[in-house]
Amino acid sequence: MEKIDDLIKRVQFYFREVTVEELMTSPVFTIHQAQATFRAKEAMRLRHFSGIPVVDERNQLVGIISIEDIIHALESGNLNAPISQNMSRDVVTLSKDELIVDVAKKFELHGFGRFPVIDEKKRVIGIVTQHDLITILLSKLSILYVHDARREPFVHVDNYRSIPTGVDLKKEVPEFQFDIDYMDVSLSGIGASKLKKFLRSKGFSPKFVKRVAIATYEAETNVVIHSGSTGIINAYFKYGVLTVRVKDEGKGIEDVDMAMHEGFSTAPDYIREMGFGAGMGLANIKRCSDRMMIISERGKGVLIEMNFWGRENENIRA
Repeated sequence: MEKIDDLIKRVQFYFREVTVEELMTSPVFTIHQAQATFRAKEAMRLRHFSGIPVVDERNQLVGIISIEDIIHALESGNLNAPISQNMSRDVVTLSKDELIVDVAKKFELHGFGRFPVIDEKKRVIGIVTQHDLITILLSKLSILYVHDARREPFVHVDNYRSIPTGVDLKKEVPEFQFDIDYMDVSLSGIGASKLKKFLRSKGFSPKFVKRVAIATYEAETNVVIHSGSTGIINAYFKYGVLTVRVKDEGKGIEDVDMAMHEGFSTAPDYIREMGFGAGMGLANIKRCSDRMMIISERGKGVLIEMNFWGRENENIRA
């Protein structure tokens, strides 16, 4: 599996002007150096932290207390000692004006899991972790529509490389695959149902799977109703993100922005009479997925990529 450092390097190109101030988590939970070490241990357990910045009476950064430091304190029977005796003093920091390229280099060079962000007075104003970096980058992508033929090299479905991870999904072997039959509208949703069963068999949580299934159902139905072409559903799970791609080789979407409006539909009357084509498909995909990308060009098909990661109070795994 590709290292997260390599993933960050792939992603950074698309956000090379983004600063630490835009990426960092703030405000930051800190702990005073005079506190007993077991207090830091409890704070990590309750808050699910792997490290906490340590400050002095002027709120200036003096160190980091990490899980590794806690383990060392446990081994030496030193949990009641002040944090200052057990913390790591070799702290690499960031400033709010540094670019994401600089952050990626520091992660690669030092191998640390987090970097505190300090101001000119050494006060902690934020923190950036590897996990946070990827999550924030994904969330900043939000929803991206690419449907202009001039926007090479991403406009053509066959040349598409996943922007969040940099992974060439065309060369990856999907963990799940389903061929969509567009000839019978009554068969719409079978692929989503099979994906749902597959994800449950792999231990994904019911709440998480429900979102994925709804979004996939809508994308599959769009292929059946609108494309005039066969399609395919592929699913991949990498770096804590489930990616579902629904692709067809059909008519394409002429106006993606208009298609995103709730209630807008180009479905014929007989499809509407069957209960489909209400114009809520893309809107529902957007609502259920954590990030969505549509790539379409008239006459060259549609690619919908949906990314899913655990939302607040939602576990990915059961």
